[in-house]
Amino acid sequence: METTFHFSSADEISADFIDTLKAAFKKKPISITVEEDFYIPAWQKEETLKRKEHIKNHPESLIDFDIMMSELEQEFGDEK
Repeated sequence: METTFHFSSADEISADFIDTLKAAFKKKPISITVEEDFYIPAWQKEETLKRKEHIKNHPESLIDFDIMMSELEQEFGDEK
């Protein structure tokens, strides 16, 4: 069974609601999901899918993170 509660912001969640929630779902696992409302432009979604497809077809093109960071540090040094 799944029960969903919707709030427009966390400010709407009262201490009384939390107490009621605890009483109703004693010793039962619960999860809380926060939906963040932000816009991702279409071009960024398209670029992500394009890169995902490239990686799928050319996994050898990936570079290890530690190696890449080492190369960047060598190339740019400590520019602070």
